Amino acid sequence: MTTMSQQRSTLPRMQSWSSKMGPGLALCTAFAVVAYFLDKLERQIVGNAVIDSLVIALVIGITLRNLVNIPKSLDAGAKYASKQVLEASVFLLGAGVAIGTIWDAGLKLFLLIAFSVIGGLTFTWLVGHFVFHLPSKLAVLVGVGQSICGNSAVAAAAPAIGATADDVAAAIGIGAVLGVGQILLLPLLVPGVDLTHYQYGVVAGIAVYAVPQVVAAAFTVSNLSGQVATLVKLVRVLFLGPVIVVLRILHPGQAPTGASAIGRVQSFVPWFVAGFLLLAALRSSGIISASLGKDAQSVSKWLFITSMVGLGLGVDLKSVRAVGPRVAGTVLASIVFMLFVSLAGTALFDITG
Repeated sequence: MTTMSQQRSTLPRMQSWSSKMGPGLALCTAFAVVAYFLDKLERQIVGNAVIDSLVIALVIGITLRNLVNIPKSLDAGAKYASKQVLEASVFLLGAGVAIGTIWDAGLKLFLLIAFSVIGGLTFTWLVGHFVFHLPSKLAVLVGVGQSICGNSAVAAAAPAIGATADDVAAAIGIGAVLGVGQILLLPLLVPGVDLTHYQYGVVAGIAVYAVPQVVAAAFTVSNLSGQVATLVKLVRVLFLGPVIVVLRILHPGQAPTGASAIGRVQSFVPWFVAGFLLLAALRSSGIISASLGKDAQSVSKWLFITSMVGLGLGVDLKSVRAVGPRVAGTVLASIVFMLFVSLAGTALFDITG
């Protein structure tokens, strides 16, 4: 009886979820298929993917968001694709990553990542607050977003420092839009600066704004670049917890209330980060075979393409004008700094893979 009752109560919830998320997810999936076949067509015509399916999907989403009147009923599913589907794709990506081949640089690479996070946050705050005269809290949010993991870092840091909703919107809006430019332009560094694919993965993992943009900017070059960039970026994500702890210390009285200790820990180390590292460890130890890891990567790629459409549907190009030139100037200065640190650090530490 209990089982029957549970089934009856579960079915309406599933139907409610499907009706709410289904239309938007279907739209993202449909255009992910379009992006996939456009990528295939491009490879047949040009011989290689000048514009990867991830970028194509992102551009499709942005175009729909800004040129087409998208029904509100699609918003929930699109947001689900841009977050939960993306998280699942990052999680599965770990099954194809052999940590041993990526971490040959060892301590040097970790130190470079650590310096980029601490130096990037400090530099961005100084430039934003003292050069572009942004409010201190807004400058902090821009710095956290640029130096750690984009929008999620901004959202996580805001309550720790008592930032306003306007501060959050400004930091996220300009970061997301300019991050698209990184996806399109950063791959030009490979021939321009004569980087190896491993080195480019390090540079992309350090310099690019958020996880999906890192993936798009790196996998367009090669699978090795994508794997290295993803792992480097996720190491940056792991700095989110310690950074927020420091921010809370520097802004006493601003820590959020009502959350359990477990909930706070989970907000610092997202499940997909822990899952990615776990699967990578299993793949590296041989528990996950190479063939199974390859299959997981194929599924991950499809989920990534779908999530890119959803991500693009959340980018409002008008936000470039709305947030103002001071925030844009701060973000651009931060991008240049992170790029310089990644290139100089790769050369200085002789990180070659």
